[in-house]
Amino acid sequence: YTERDRNLLQFVANQLAATIQRKRLHAQTLFMAMHDELTRLPNRRLFHDRLDTAFARAQRQHGRLSLLFIDLNRFKHVNDQYGHVCGDLLLQQVARRIDGCVRDVDTLARLGGDEFVVLLENTALPSDAALVAEKIHLALAAPVDLGEGRCLHVSVSIGIAHYPDNGNNRMELVAHADQAMYAAKAHAPAAAA
Repeated sequence: YTERDRNLLQFVANQLAATIQRKRLHAQTLFMAMHDELTRLPNRRLFHDRLDTAFARAQRQHGRLSLLFIDLNRFKHVNDQYGHVCGDLLLQQVARRIDGCVRDVDTLARLGGDEFVVLLENTALPSDAALVAEKIHLALAAPVDLGEGRCLHVSVSIGIAHYPDNGNNRMELVAHADQAMYAAKAHAPAAAA
């Protein structure tokens, strides 16, 4: 190769490397915009997008879907007593355990704080969502190891809403699930967490 050929090859290689780097940065930026940084789950924005899509599909196909609103009981107590680092570890562990209870086609998202939501598409019966809620309660029954000899018992309150039974649009369905979660929280045992 001549000097000119080597320079041309170097220029092309640099351009390709820059293009690959730009694509990686773009993909990373998109991921960060649509996912929760702590748990790496879909965030509120991505959840709403998926819910809108699922709603349109369910309406078009006369199908069903269910929402599970999940809130950790006494999470503020964990942050206050053990610190935010332990609180963050707890949220990560809880996210992993809940994720193990849902299908790959379902959406588990973190809405913020200690609130999670599960979107279950193609639920034939309301009892299908109740089974998933029971699996989540069982998965969280075992203590969560937060290191340094700290094991916490956690519990969650889960509110369930079904389309079309509990709402004809996204806002109604989300509001119903949220109210059901607060009703469940009012009956949660005081010694949880």
